[in-house]
Formats: sequence, C-alpha cells, structure tokens
Amino acid sequence: MKKTKLSLVLSGLIIASALIITSCTKKTTTLTTTPDTSTTSSTDNSLAQQNANDITNIGSDGIENNNGTLTNYRLSQGSIFSPLSSGVTIVFDTTQKTMMVTFNQYVGRDGHTRNGTLLYDWHLSTGGARWFRDAGFVLNVTTPGNTYSVDNYTVEITQKTIKNTGTVNGNYTWTDVSNITIVKPASAGTGNIQWQASWTSTLLNTSNTTYNGVQYNGVYPGSGSPYTWIDWAHAILSITGTFNGTASDGETYTGNISVPLVLNLNCSQPLYSKYLYVAGTLNFTPTGKLTRTIDYGTGTCDLTYVVSIGSFSVTITLP
Repeated sequence: MKKTKLSLVLSGLIIASALIITSCTKKTTTLTTTPDTSTTSSTDNSLAQQNANDITNIGSDGIENNNGTLTNYRLSQGSIFSPLSSGVTIVFDTTQKTMMVTFNQYVGRDGHTRNGTLLYDWHLSTGGARWFRDAGFVLNVTTPGNTYSVDNYTVEITQKTIKNTGTVNGNYTWTDVSNITIVKPASAGTGNIQWQASWTSTLLNTSNTTYNGVQYNGVYPGSGSPYTWIDWAHAILSITGTFNGTASDGETYTGNISVPLVLNLNCSQPLYSKYLYVAGTLNFTPTGKLTRTIDYGTGTCDLTYVVSIGSFSVTITLP
C-alpha cells in the first residue's frame, strides 16, 4: 500500500562529474564522463509500484467487505470510488470466488481517471480461507483483455499473486509477487515499463502495539475486534523484498530493501492521500550506475528522508 516516491527522491538530484587528466608531458587530455542525471528509471519504477499497490488496495477493500463495495478504501476521506453507481461496476461472485471491478471513465477522489477491468480470483485459497486475514488465502489478479488503464497508461498484469502466510509474532503476513507492464500513451512518448517485485508485508498493529514510543490500536486483533474488516486506513506495515525492471528508455535497474520499510498510515490522517515510509532503507541501482540509497529514518512522521549516491547525500522533505 505504499508509494515509494522514487521520482521525487531522485528527480531533484543532479550529479555532474568531470574527470580531468593532466599528464607530465606537454599533451593534456580532458576526459568527461556522462553526468549521472537520468531519473527515468526512478520515475517509471515509482509509477509501476504505485499502480501495483493501488490494485492490491482495491482488492483487499472489496473482498473484506464481502458485498461488492469499496466503502473502506482510503477510509479517512471515504472511498475514492464513491458513489459506485456512476462509472464503476462491481460483480461479486461468492460461488466462483471472484470479484470483477470495471471502470468507465471514472475519476476518483484521488484525481486519477480509471478505465477497464480488474479481475480478482481467490478460488485457489486453501483451508477454507475466505478473507485477506485468513491464513491460506490466495488471490490472483488479472486484467482481462488488458483494458485496465489509469490516466491513459494501460496496466497489463502478467502475474500478481498475494498470499496470506499466517502470522508472525501475532501479526498478519502476506507475500506479493508482481510482474506488470505499463504501456504509455502516445502523448507520454515511446517505450513501455516493465516491473517485477517480490514483497513480504507484515501488519505490525494487527493487535494493540507501541511503535516508536506511540501506542496504536489494533486494526484487526481477532473475532472480538470492534471491526468486521481490517482497518487499513490505520495500519502500520513492515515491508521487505526485492524488485527490478526496465524503464521506458530501456534502462534496467534492480533494487532491494536492506532495512525493513515501515509504512505508518496513521501519520497521514486526515490527509490520507499523503503518506511516506517513516523508517527503513531502500537501495535502487540503475545498470552501470552508482546505487542510490534512500534512508527513511527511524519512525518519525516527518515526510523527510535522506538520499545518498556515492559520497553525495541530501535530505529531502516533502511539502
């Protein structure tokens, strides 16, 4: 559920390097390296991850509701898909264990225009698992006909499989394997974006917990909980894993999370659309270039992080 904001992380950084070699002879040669200024791969990675997380969020909300609505998604400001009678159709089939969400020129409260269809299928779940919170729950997401688009960027899903792997220290845990292609509209230039990731997410406040010195309520501590669904809007998630991809300009890159990222959605209240990792370290390496290390801190809700490239570093605070 988190947007990495790598485009913001790197787009403000310009590292121009020039190497001047002067020999002891009369001849002097000047050799200039290519400035490390391209942000295409970081921007494309951010776009792909944002769409992948958004697709997960839509599915988790609709399935948890068990009635074909998305009333809890981005709960603090209401569903971005409300009212559903205008531009969004949901077909919820409890027998086939599927949910089909179809958008028709729908502009959500997040300002994005969605079209096309997302199909969520959990018939491969084991042990009677029915909900995101059930161990053995398996969800496969596809884009029938590859029609699904956001702001005219077509999102094609080769694979998106989410599995509930039970609990760790009492906290729900999911794996998420994604392989996504984003086809850019003609107005955005040429080249497609390919993105793959293997994540593990842990719900740190499944039950009441203290994080960074602050007490938080559990978002679904069990059947005795005051909620009938996971209260995602107040979740604290720990995320680990790796990712890689190819940007629209052909540049390839890899990445990994060296210190678990923590996404604290309580920090964003009441502005649910504005949130950032509050802790952890992410490494992003374009092929042939230095690794960009993004340090999100140790848990403070401050929208501040530090980016380091080689010996250079800068602290960035989002407005």
